[in-house]
Amino acid sequence: MDLSELRLIANPIHLVPEKIQKKEEKINPNIKLNDFLYKKYPKVYLSDINFKEIYKVIDTYINDLLIQRIVNETINAMIDDIIENSDKFDFCLPFD
Repeated sequence: MDLSELRLIANPIHLVPEKIQKKEEKINPNIKLNDFLYKKYPKVYLSDINFKEIYKVIDTYINDLLIQRIVNETINAMIDDIIENSDKFDFCLPFD
């Protein structure tokens, strides 16, 4: 063994940042969100499980938004189609 290997054995803390960084990249791909949460709530400890739950809530919220937009666009398109193609809604709009 050379001297550098003995130093690592005596001070294994030098290996920790690499392991933590790799673990964070696997579990928390969105580092900016993590930084935001750490700054917003500095006194609250957030574990990996907490981050996963936060991501789930965000994903669910965004999916609900997308679904609502698709539903609204479909309903509006159907209403427009009915108004344009139906004789029951035949009326004159001002400035036509």
